[in-house]
Amino acid sequence: MARKKVLIAGAGIAGLGAAWWLSRRGYDVDLVERGSQPGGRARSHCTDGFTIESAGGVISTADRALLSWIGELGLNDDLLPLRPVALETVHRDRSHAVDPRNWGGIARIPGIGMRHALRLIRLPRLDARYGDRIDPDRPERAAGLDDRSLADFGRLYFGKSVVDRWMAPMVTRESLGDAHNASRVLFLLHYRRDPRARLGLLRAGFGEICERASSGVSARLETEVDRVSAVPSQRVRVDDTRGSSEFDAVVVATSAPDAARISRGMLSLAERDAFEKVRYVPALTLAVALRRPFSAHPEFVQFPHVEASPLESVALESGLKGGRAPEGHGLALLHARGEWSRQYIDAPDEIVAKELIAAMGRVFPRIHGASLFTEVLRDARAVPAFEVGRFREIADFLRIQSNHRAEGRRLYFAGDYLMGPGWDAALRSGLRTAATVAEDLGPPQPT
Repeated sequence: MARKKVLIAGAGIAGLGAAWWLSRRGYDVDLVERGSQPGGRARSHCTDGFTIESAGGVISTADRALLSWIGELGLNDDLLPLRPVALETVHRDRSHAVDPRNWGGIARIPGIGMRHALRLIRLPRLDARYGDRIDPDRPERAAGLDDRSLADFGRLYFGKSVVDRWMAPMVTRESLGDAHNASRVLFLLHYRRDPRARLGLLRAGFGEICERASSGVSARLETEVDRVSAVPSQRVRVDDTRGSSEFDAVVVATSAPDAARISRGMLSLAERDAFEKVRYVPALTLAVALRRPFSAHPEFVQFPHVEASPLESVALESGLKGGRAPEGHGLALLHARGEWSRQYIDAPDEIVAKELIAAMGRVFPRIHGASLFTEVLRDARAVPAFEVGRFREIADFLRIQSNHRAEGRRLYFAGDYLMGPGWDAALRSGLRTAATVAEDLGPPQPT
């Protein structure tokens, strides 16, 4: 008997994770990507010996799904162990080293008042109160807590300075959102994963992960799915730029607007409404190739929004054999705030570069005249917005999907908009969806 055939539309981290999981378990997987290389936002390219990618290689030791996947892909020797990253925060145009992994470290963050710091003793009690509903693999379980913003929640329990200088930067470095609109569930998810987590730098680019993950499946690049439609016997027909085929299941692992367009013929009214509610935060990143590294060790500098800078964060790394920057050089990735990116997303490259370098120069004057070249990276739909109510919307959407599965529909969705911001969340969404597909299709049949 023929093996069960599954199509994955979209070769971002979620799609690659789903394709890899299903392929390893014996399903016949066809991966389709409209771009010229796999990876989505995690893709990279090489310029004059520098690996340029908007993602950068900074991840957290709490990104356990991603770290485990790297090992299972056989990339431990190439990417791990993580290079330790010094975490810094900007206060009054000066950068300060911080270590917010315990109460004392948080209390010493510049700008946090002692009166507010003392209120951090409430953290264990709050963690105990909400912990059983905070599950990074099932974020919809926290839907009942999705009724208050991060700013309102933090100010109530800890005070404004704790929100501005610790809670908000922890969340917005991935979400690119704003503490006044972001759901408090985002903070609870971050804290629950591992409050003692440290940042680290992969020893090579994300592109290696994407290439290895796609190499084990049948991948068709520069192929765009136009639509999916139901056919008899619970199969799904896929029309793309190369023709039409039928599959036992289809996973759409694209952005929400693209997923709605591809699946328009199979969606219920409630699903269409759910997709329309998904909002995205744009991202502008300036990659700066440095003549010399700023320091011997990688640094990640956060710019709290109260500093009124266009920058969200800056990642600095020194050159390393096989790394993103050649030995003897350095690389800086300047990530703009989401709201600033929204205003400047269509601005000329020279304007974006000038503004972001000027903002960094107020803290790191060495940046002026230190670059070999710069490159602006743009993404109008970079990160889904997780504002108050978003996790309730996810819970509603998943209930609708469960009903359609029970009726025999074999159309599935995966992506960070269903899980949370960040690469680890995108991967977990892909793996979760793959497990659901396997549950519905049953064990793969031997050929």
